[in-house]
This record gives sequence, structure tokens and C-alpha cells, in this order.
Amino acid sequence: MTKPNHIESSKKEAPKTEGQTKTFSTPQQIESTESFQSQPILSGNEEIHFDKNESVENFIMKIGESARKIGQKYDLYASVMIAQAILESASGQSQLAQAPNYNLFGIKGTYNGNFVIMVTNEDLGNGTLYTTQSKFRVYENYEESFEDYAKLLTKGISGNKDFYAGALKANSKTYREATKFLTGRYATDTQYYLKLNELIKTYDLTNYDKEVKGPQMSKTGYQVPIHNYSITSLFGNRGNEFHRGLDMAATQGEPIHAVKAGKVVKAEFHYSWGNYVVIQHEDGSTALYAHQQQYLVKTGDNVLQGQIIGYVGSTGNSTGPHLHLEICKDSSLSQSMLVDPKTLLFGD
Repeated sequence: MTKPNHIESSKKEAPKTEGQTKTFSTPQQIESTESFQSQPILSGNEEIHFDKNESVENFIMKIGESARKIGQKYDLYASVMIAQAILESASGQSQLAQAPNYNLFGIKGTYNGNFVIMVTNEDLGNGTLYTTQSKFRVYENYEESFEDYAKLLTKGISGNKDFYAGALKANSKTYREATKFLTGRYATDTQYYLKLNELIKTYDLTNYDKEVKGPQMSKTGYQVPIHNYSITSLFGNRGNEFHRGLDMAATQGEPIHAVKAGKVVKAEFHYSWGNYVVIQHEDGSTALYAHQQQYLVKTGDNVLQGQIIGYVGSTGNSTGPHLHLEICKDSSLSQSMLVDPKTLLFGD
């Protein structure tokens, strides 16, 4: 059993697949794997409790939508996968989880011929640890890591395709049944399910188990950027000042979708707009999304219409969580070139 004041990941090797014996074309990289260190609080009845941590919350924002997408595709609990990723990757801080490896679950072997060699501790089966070098899969991004892990759970291991079947939604009534099933199969830690359950509870990860339908499309070809919102301030004169855009109040953390496809020309912090993103569309017009809790894109990225670019927040000069949306006819963001977003989004 893991010590009460210490959490370590406990991984199993993914089944070897034929055709995955390629080696690096460059010198092999040798690194040390890291275990997830945290300070859970145990109550008198040995229940585990986690205090919220900002770095963990930021990590969840980075991987949450990928987990939701893969969970829906493979009939898995995104909440469980996110909690596992937190444990297995030290909230994305382990060397294996960081770029250029993006391996969130410590899956060994090769992926499309790509791998990294790391020093790891293995168990002889009697509690005795020894140090060895192992191959770990390397991915292009976090979503690819989630997809490969989902395939492992749904296809099972060599000789037993149903080895992880109890983790699927179809075979478990709740995420708690799924975490209990994974304990002793995916991880040997007898408290594994307790840790996963508490992480899911602490960070409200069940929100990612729900399918999120995209916002509505307007007659003008613009997509409404938020699914659940209320308009709190309109474009135009507001007393003695001019309000440059449309304010849409929403719950903090609500996904923000791109109103049109385009290229990110700005993604930074501004003292008034807070965390904001500017996307230039094919026709030369631009959309500005301000006060984000966190943006998920960077300058130079090409985004699709409806793609999640960030989350509603209250950064900068803001009195509460909302999206401030501006639409400009060109890239100048000059007041004279601004148009009313409401007419483009709702046609009135």
C-alpha cells in the first residue's frame, strides 16, 4: 500500500504490437521518470482528500476537452481518464508527459515507431524494486495520448480483450465502479480508486463526462461562441463611453468557440482585456475574445470554426466572468472599423 503522505503512479506495460520494433534515427535519449508527489489529507477513517491546486486546474484545462472527445468516442469516463492523467503524469510535470513526449499514462512500447528510453523502477513481483531502462511511447500531442490509452482499455491485452472492459460506461453504472475495476488491473496501488474518486470530486471532473453540443450557427455564417450565456452589455454608446463589443456572461470555465475559422494573430495578456485572443478570418475581418480564464491557442495557430480556443474568465478589467467579443472589419481593431457582433451572431 502506498504511504499515506505520498502518491506514486503504478503503471502496467501495454501489450507489445507487431511492427513496433523501429529504433531512433537519432541518438537514444535516456531520462529518469518521475512519480507524482502530492500531499493528500487522510481522515480518521482513511478517506483521502485533496485540496484544490491551481497548477492541477490549469493542467485539467489543457487536457479536458481532449478527454471529453475521446471519452465520447470510446464509451469511457473522461473524468476517470483525466484523474488518471493527473496521477500518472504528475499533472503534466513528469518528463514523460512533457513535450516532445506527451505520454500521460506511462504506456510502454513504441507508437508509430516513436519512443523514448527512460530509467524506471520495476517490481520483481515480491515488492523488490530494481532499476532498468524501458521504452515509452511518444505522441504528437495529448489527444493522441488519450486515444492510444482508450484503445488499450477497449481492446484489452494480448490473450484477454476484456481485461479492461469494466472501465467502459456500458459495463459500469458510475465512474466509481470504473475506478474500482481499474484498481489491481491498470494499477497495483490498492488505494488507486480512492485517489481517482477524490480527484474527480475535488475538481468536478464529471463535467467532462457530458457531451457538449456546439453553439448555434447564425444565418450570416457566424457561430455563437458560447453555449450557455446571457447578454449583459451591448455594442455601442454606453453613457459617456463607447462599448466596443458584446458582453456575454457565463459560468467561469465555460468553453469559448471560434466564431469563424482563421489564424491567431494575438494571444496574450492586456491590462484591460485580460487574457485575450485575436483571430483573423479569411475575409480579413478579425474577432477579439477578451477576459479569458485561459486561452488554448497561440499566435500563428490555424483554428477551425467552432474550435474551443479558451475558457470564460474574469481577467483584466472585469467585474465578473464573461466573454467580451469584438468584431472588426479589418485587423486594425480601430473603433471606426468595429461592427456590432449581435447583428452577425443573431441577425438583428
